[in-house]
Amino acid sequence: MLTEADLKQLIISSKNIILTTHKNSDGDGIGSLAGLCWALASIGKKVTFFHNDEIPLRYSFLTDGLQKIFFTESTDKNLLNEYDLVIVLDTHQGDLCNPLFDKACAANKSVVFIDHHLTQKTNLKNCSYFVDPTAASTGEIVYNLIEKLNITITKQIAKALYSSLTFDTQAFKLTRNSYRSHLIASELVKYDIDTESIQRSLFANWTIAKMNFLSVLIKGSKNFKNGRVIGITISKKNLADYDLLGDDVSDLLDLFTLIKSVEFCYCIREIEPQYYKISFRSIGNNQAFELAELFSGGGHGTSAGAWVKSDLASIENKIKNHLGY
Repeated sequence: MLTEADLKQLIISSKNIILTTHKNSDGDGIGSLAGLCWALASIGKKVTFFHNDEIPLRYSFLTDGLQKIFFTESTDKNLLNEYDLVIVLDTHQGDLCNPLFDKACAANKSVVFIDHHLTQKTNLKNCSYFVDPTAASTGEIVYNLIEKLNITITKQIAKALYSSLTFDTQAFKLTRNSYRSHLIASELVKYDIDTESIQRSLFANWTIAKMNFLSVLIKGSKNFKNGRVIGITISKKNLADYDLLGDDVSDLLDLFTLIKSVEFCYCIREIEPQYYKISFRSIGNNQAFELAELFSGGGHGTSAGAWVKSDLASIENKIKNHLGY
């Protein structure tokens, strides 16, 4: 693991830096990435915002004005040659950043993962890790890093980092009993950012179609252990029928955690045939992370997930067996 001093020196010694985050990115990944982009560019670094898939529309307000490249298998294989360092934010799993990650490794580029999720064992060539699992968001880590680099915060940086903090704490409801998120947020709002507009951009993503789909999802949910466990599944056809995208339904599982009796819930969403994104939520324990690890995923103790190549029945049976029902 890198120390904060190691990470600072690595950035200072690098001239050309790629910043990226995991596929199907969220407000924390995009917000922390955008904030660090603006910060490093302000001290003369050549910084490029790489993204491995389409950025969800609700985060576009964070990326306006940034030099962006959408990395695909057809991207020029020589493109990495001019870069000294690749920084991956909000994950420590390289496969969630492909094809960029594999191409960076093949080109023997140094890759640094900056993350706040519980770590798995990692030992990859040319890869190093700066992980703070006590932070409630990657934005907190980036804020601290910007301070250590003596970079002046601008309104652009403040907006991006405030978005990161707000998203991953669910509007400061999940701060891990720490004052740090609130303290940083109070500093960022001094830069005259429109916090109400940010909140609406991040969370006001409901439509009539999404409301209608939620009613169908509730009726089709699976109830186990007298309502203590809830399971939902979302197919590609479901999304097509209601004209929804994957990002449109990424927050639906959290609604089920508000049911008083629920201790654990999961969502299995079809990406392609025999390929699923699984999300887990647990109340008051680390079962979400334990199950994510079982599927070679990761995340927080109470909020975690994985990408799985398997069939739906096998995935559900594995979840049931682990939970003992």
